[in-house]
Amino acid sequence: MILLAAALLLTGCGLSDITEYVQRMLGNDTQTEETQERRVSDQTESEDAEASVEEPEPESMETAPEDSEESSPEMETIAASILSSDMSEYETVKAIHDYLVYNVDYDYENLYADTLPETAYTAEGALLLHSAVCEGYARAFNYLCEQVGIESLMVYGSANDGTSVLSHAWNQVRVDSAWFNVDVTWDDPLVNDELVTDGSNIIYDYFLVPDSSIEDTHFAEGPEDRHVCSDTRYLESNRLLSIEPYLEEPYCFVSSDEEIPSAVQAYLSGGTYQFQIVCDATAEQAEDKMNLVLGAVSDAMQELHLSGQIAVGVEYGVADYAVVTITITLS
Repeated sequence: MILLAAALLLTGCGLSDITEYVQRMLGNDTQTEETQERRVSDQTESEDAEASVEEPEPESMETAPEDSEESSPEMETIAASILSSDMSEYETVKAIHDYLVYNVDYDYENLYADTLPETAYTAEGALLLHSAVCEGYARAFNYLCEQVGIESLMVYGSANDGTSVLSHAWNQVRVDSAWFNVDVTWDDPLVNDELVTDGSNIIYDYFLVPDSSIEDTHFAEGPEDRHVCSDTRYLESNRLLSIEPYLEEPYCFVSSDEEIPSAVQAYLSGGTYQFQIVCDATAEQAEDKMNLVLGAVSDAMQELHLSGQIAVGVEYGVADYAVVTITITLS
């Protein structure tokens, strides 16, 4: 998430004053790009970052058989601690996905030093050593699904993260009779180029998604051997899951700009002076949304004869949402 913040004293100033203040405060440093970078394995050399790659040819990789993962008592104990028979298939797969994001770190240190151990490519490395690259994440996902009888498989190929094309591994899984793609590695991204170890960076952009969601970035070896994934039922709920860590009560979602004034008016009329307005917005639209909310707050305060200091911040860059946080200190 990217955070922009500002504070001002409202004593009858209008929207133009607020907008000018925010723009002056932000200057030319306003960020409009997502901070969350995708992780891919370095098992092969990347293509030229500036080359145009339309249909990259995945390079072959030496891998263990994908139909079964080696187990151990320790790994079985981990599986038993996070999975139970009373979970639905969806709940089980989500628990596996979330456990791996929270407990496995991508092994950048050894990656950059060209000293990756063999365990980085295994389920054991992910689950017992908490360190892996994409293949280790995918094998661990496959292993945990096996423990509860959920059908899943490994997918090998390449991925384009926007700057280069590298070899990559991810999964397909069957949930409620439909097949979906899952890329746990890309749902455990860097934030501001920094490794996050507490799982707070978790997103769901690649959790139970159809082929259409990954076809421009993921290229499978032998795609004819993979399942067709066309079910879109989880796409909207995934957006909400991704934004959840950034929400604080009270908050409300607005489906259009026209709903912003009434939402703000409702909060202020009810004596609530700290709240969040959540808007559909790309990164490029985030500042505009913040200004719209600020304008609505200014208008509502003048209408209600309120004066005081407004602190405003906007977080954006996840799931095409802008979360605008307003805190008003009355004078």
